[in-house]
Amino acid sequence: MTVTLNRPLRHLLAITAALWLGLAQAQTMAAAVPADSIELRFADFFQTPVGPKGMEMSEALRQADGHAVRLVGYMVQQELPQPGRFMLTPRPVQMSEHADGEADDLPAATVMVYLDASQQGWKLAHARGLLELRGTLSVGRFEEADGRVSWVRLQLAPEGVRGMNSFEVAAYLHGQQHRH
Repeated sequence: MTVTLNRPLRHLLAITAALWLGLAQAQTMAAAVPADSIELRFADFFQTPVGPKGMEMSEALRQADGHAVRLVGYMVQQELPQPGRFMLTPRPVQMSEHADGEADDLPAATVMVYLDASQQGWKLAHARGLLELRGTLSVGRFEEADGRVSWVRLQLAPEGVRGMNSFEVAAYLHGQQHRH
C-alpha cells in the first residue's frame, strides 16, 4: 500500500527525524484546541490511595469522557505496531509481543490512541520522548480487534500530534516534580 503523507504529517516526520539526529528542537504544529479542552494527567486516572476494591477510575477521568483533552506521555514502542493506533503511557515502555505474549509491562494508566479515520491503514514508527496529544477522550471497557481490552481511548484529528519545544518539556517536567 502506498501512503501519501499530508503536509502536517510530513512536517512531523521531518521534525522527528531531526530531533532523533539531534539537529533541531521540536516545533509546534498542533491544531487549535477548543477553549473547553481539559488538561488531563496520567496521575489523575485513578483514585488514591488504592482501596479494598483495587484501582478505581477517578472522577476527573470519568468527567473527561467525551470531551476534548490534552495529554502528555510516551508512545509505547511495539514490536508489532497496529495500523491506525498506538498506545500512550506515563513512562517509556518497550513491548516484545512475540516473545512475551500477553505478559506485557504496560502501566494501568495506558491510553489507546486512534488516528483519524483517514489514517486507519497507517502504522506509525515509534517516536521517542514526550508527545503532546489532543483529541476526544472516551472511557469504558472496549475490546480491540486483536483481543486487547482498553479502558481509556483518545481519538485524534489528522493534525492532533505535535512535538513539545524545550520550554514546554521543561515546564511539564517541573510541574511533575513540584506537584502539591
